[in-house]
Amino acid sequence: MDLLVVVPHPDDETFGAGGTLLLAKEAGLRTGVLTLTWGEAGRTLGLCPPEALPQVRLQELQRAAEILEVDYLEALSFPNALPQKAEAGPRGRATERGLADHPEAKEAIRERLCRLKPRFVLTFPPDGINGHPDHVAASRYAREAAQGLARLVYFAHPEGPLPVTHRLRLPEWALARKLKALAQHRTQALSVLAFMERHPERLWTETFHLPLAEGTREGPWW
Repeated sequence: MDLLVVVPHPDDETFGAGGTLLLAKEAGLRTGVLTLTWGEAGRTLGLCPPEALPQVRLQELQRAAEILEVDYLEALSFPNALPQKAEAGPRGRATERGLADHPEAKEAIRERLCRLKPRFVLTFPPDGINGHPDHVAASRYAREAAQGLARLVYFAHPEGPLPVTHRLRLPEWALARKLKALAQHRTQALSVLAFMERHPERLWTETFHLPLAEGTREGPWW
């Protein structure tokens, strides 16, 4: 495998790297997505009972992955943390414990890396971009698991602490496919709309930080 995206929740893969996965696939790379939870702490929007949300979000992830043409998809079932400032509304059933309380997730990631042998692992930066505890934990686990096995790449917000080293501007066909993949995450529609309101430019421009790279390159790192 060439590129494995390691993220905590279904929908993180499309928000952060939907276009990247499509461009990598077009370039002939083998791609994969590994989520560490089923996103059971997310909102239901009344589309399903709270107890059914994990299975519904897994189905949403599977449909999105098909559109993004990933070669490998796996969703681990570590618990999804509910952020302290979580928005109101009907949610799935979640405990107070989240991914950060399960350091064994690091070994689970490492087992997949040893088997899949990706050249690059793409994940959240150490601050999780928005501070979500699952994002921060996933970044730490992926970073530690990838040591000696794969080169790490981070999602990078243009105004974040890590400099953007690679910027991918999506062609029209890739943007259309990314939007279609986002639309599969129906239970998270309010998150999609909030993202579009705050950062519309990040729909067609995906930015990354490759450690040790210098400057900013227009194009992929692979």
